[in-house]
Amino acid sequence: MAKNKRLVSLVGVLVLAGCNASVNEDIEITAGQPHKVPSVTVNGDVRVDRDAVSDAALRTVNGSIRVDDSAKVRDCATVNGRMEIGDDTQTGDLETVNGDLHVGERARVQGHIRLVNGEVALKTGTHVDGSVDTVNGRIVMHGASIAGNISNVSGGMLITDGTHVHGNLRVRDPGDDPKGTPPEIVIGPDTVIDGDLRFEQPVRLFIHESARVGDINGAEAVRYSGETPSASS
Repeated sequence: MAKNKRLVSLVGVLVLAGCNASVNEDIEITAGQPHKVPSVTVNGDVRVDRDAVSDAALRTVNGSIRVDDSAKVRDCATVNGRMEIGDDTQTGDLETVNGDLHVGERARVQGHIRLVNGEVALKTGTHVDGSVDTVNGRIVMHGASIAGNISNVSGGMLITDGTHVHGNLRVRDPGDDPKGTPPEIVIGPDTVIDGDLRFEQPVRLFIHESARVGDINGAEAVRYSGETPSASS
């Protein structure tokens, strides 16, 4: 997909632009020590300790990124590795190519979330200033707030527990790589989607009776009243 190539290229350029690069070494940022130089590692993990602050970008190739509770960082990107963002954190853009992204409670993402192959999971009270997008991966949101849009191609979505999406929800056309089973899209209790729901491929769409959404294009919604669609059938 062209989108995959664009994101891989973007992360690659950002990695090569780093000013503080290392190979086969981990990067650890501790509380009380100022960090203002962009840091890049190849074959190493990035760890930001609790309450630590980084005013520069953090990137890794073939490694994970972990930001502990109450830390504040700028943009984070990894090519092959998962990303864990703790509770009460503050970040810039979050990007992964091959890896899941999990964000804890009451986090603030001052930018966008972009993935190619991986799941996005956001917990209660987390707010994203931009949009959330992944190509191949499930999107899971429990009580989150998204200022922009949410979209993916495969993996399905669970948007529930009072999540508020101010933009649109979109499941994109898989193009020349259609999947066998239609993605399952669940809009759970008390969820609000201000924008439209647009489906460019067949999906199984379930919307809770307490949820409020915009216009639906490309799918027929099944309303349900239990905690999950199966519980109400």
